[in-house]
Order: sequence, then C-alpha cells, then structure tokens
Amino acid sequence: MLLKISFQLSGSVAISDHVDVLRRVYKEVSEKLEVQSVARNMFQCNAITLKELQSIQSRRSEPINAAEELLNIVMNQSSNVFSWFLDALKKTDHQQLYEVIIFSSYTGSLSMTII
Repeated sequence: MLLKISFQLSGSVAISDHVDVLRRVYKEVSEKLEVQSVARNMFQCNAITLKELQSIQSRRSEPINAAEELLNIVMNQSSNVFSWFLDALKKTDHQQLYEVIIFSSYTGSLSMTII
C-alpha cells in the first residue's frame, strides 16, 4: 500500500516580525546551524560587521553559542539583515533550516490530506 501525503497551506505568508519568527525556531536553528559559513556569507554582503564575524569565528569550539550569537545579531537588526540571513542560508546549503524559518513565519493554517 502506497500513501501520498500532501500539505496545503491556506491563508497568507507574511514575515512581518522577524524577531518573533526567530524566537519560535531559535533552539532548533541554533542546534543545527553551521554558523561559520553563514556568517562569512553575511559579512561578504555587509550584513554583519567584521567585529561580529570575528566574535562568531572565535567560538568555533562552541558551535551552538556561535549560532546563538548570530541569531541574536539578526534579531537585533532590521528586517533587511534578516533577509540577508535567509539568503545566506540558501547559499550555504541550509535549505532545511530556511524552510523551517519560512514555515514558522506562516500565519495561516496548515492542513494535511492523505491521497
């Protein structure tokens, strides 16, 4: 027996408050994020400063703390920095975390249909 599961989103997607979105996924993202590549990418786009990059890089032996530091930086900045963060996730093979954040930002309802 083969089941096909499809998800249908209803409502609208709106990332109006990136701080709330990141708070909802903070633990999961901080545990799974390979922060060094994302931070380098964000620095190259001028989304974080050299001082912030160096601080994150100095925590190589503490990957969760380094990820939390980057998340805190993003949460304390404008939605433009949040957009650069999302772009950096896509560019550094963090598609799954990108999707977690996007789905967390969804303001409608989620329904599952088994076909």
